[in-house]
Amino acid sequence: MGHRITNKVSIGGDNSGRITQTGIEGGGADETVSSLLQLVERLTAEVRGKDLAKQEVLEDTLTDLADDLRAGEAAEPAVVRSRWKKIKGLLGGLAQFSELVAKISDQVQKIFT
Repeated sequence: MGHRITNKVSIGGDNSGRITQTGIEGGGADETVSSLLQLVERLTAEVRGKDLAKQEVLEDTLTDLADDLRAGEAAEPAVVRSRWKKIKGLLGGLAQFSELVAKISDQVQKIFT
């Protein structure tokens, strides 16, 4: 029987409304970092080529974050959190990314505390 992953994303109000997510994810740390990396790569692909504010900074920071995640245990938790905070700030209020942002935030909090 595989891992059961349940995610509930509730988005209320306008684009700047509060985003909450609850979920339980089984698996080891490597598997969790791997799934986080997949989410970051998905977000990078969705962001690439868009004409967003600070597009270049956003793409560079996403690339740096993905590199950190590939480094595994060598990744500095404070650096990962800082890069993610910067990305979240740059994507703040953009509804088309809100679900991915919520999922990534949840995993960053769980792994890099």
